[in-house]
Amino acid sequence: MNNRGTALMATLIIIMILLPLGAYVVLQCRTDLMIERNFRAEIEAFYTAEAGLEHAIAEIDPGQSFDGVLTGPDHIAGTADDGSFPFREGSPGAFPSPPLGYQVRVTLAGHNVLSIVSRGTGRYNATKVVAALVARSRLPFTPAALYAQSDIRRLDLSGGQLLLSGSDHPISDSPASPTETAAPVPALASPDADAEQDLRRRLPEVLARQLVGLGGAPSIATSPAVSVQTYADQFAAQPACVHLSALDETAKLGEPGTLQMSVVDGAALVSESERVKGSGVLVVRGTLQVMGTFEFTGLVIALNGILFEPSANVAIKGALWQGRTVDDRLQLRSSGAIMYSSRALAAADAAFPGILPHAAVVSGWEEEL
Repeated sequence: MNNRGTALMATLIIIMILLPLGAYVVLQCRTDLMIERNFRAEIEAFYTAEAGLEHAIAEIDPGQSFDGVLTGPDHIAGTADDGSFPFREGSPGAFPSPPLGYQVRVTLAGHNVLSIVSRGTGRYNATKVVAALVARSRLPFTPAALYAQSDIRRLDLSGGQLLLSGSDHPISDSPASPTETAAPVPALASPDADAEQDLRRRLPEVLARQLVGLGGAPSIATSPAVSVQTYADQFAAQPACVHLSALDETAKLGEPGTLQMSVVDGAALVSESERVKGSGVLVVRGTLQVMGTFEFTGLVIALNGILFEPSANVAIKGALWQGRTVDDRLQLRSSGAIMYSSRALAAADAAFPGILPHAAVVSGWEEEL
């Protein structure tokens, strides 16, 4: 009897010791699970907030100011939605799935500096807030060395040796030695993704080597739409703009030390025996056809077809933009080069400020909550 009583007492004592210990283990496990659950929810909310920030930054178009972003989705200043980011497809829904989502607001944080705040929400009421300061790049923006709003599937490089280079070239160097330090751009860009993919598949390898720049050869990219017509009209409306009826050897198109805004109010033809040079900005409202020598430093805008004939020698340092037009010919059958030059575009931007677009760049980032 005494032995059985002793065993019972020992068992009860052990149970009394293990019971609170077991309860503590269960409580600790539950606490750990809740901590892990909340931690995971916070991480999800953080990445959701970051996604909202990246989404907003990606939708800020190149330009001169942020006025179009600050006025909200209705693009009218002084209304209730001012400060809500104007996403192109409307207010974003759940991302990537309910209950996750983000809201983005913008304010002006200084002279041409934008503050973007993204609030991400997740499971179990988790909330994270990230913010960024966005300014305009000091360098003018170009989508590519050659940007075409027309159908780039019409590109014709046959019969010539024209180089399209998106590497950054100084004003004075040769096409073979791009030595400036700005990030490269595509050699050719279009807002039409299908056309870009078709051209990439169909372009013969021997011609693909003539398009070098960002991404290697062939350097072809899809770019957000740039309103070439709008920029052409802005240049043409400047009081200092020189309007020309033709493009020939007698035309004064500016010099390296004296840049000029020039507009040809119709078609422009450089005949086989002529050599035309210029610096600054040149807008051609009609077809740009070159049969002789054409050398230009800065930005050339052609609002109609571009025809560089086999007899021509072309050297453009800066960028060439083609607008959306019924004449979508893009015949680049000449020798020479179209070269991206950040210095040439910066010189044109400094000479004629307030027109050329500048990309949005992030200058600061922080987690607020």
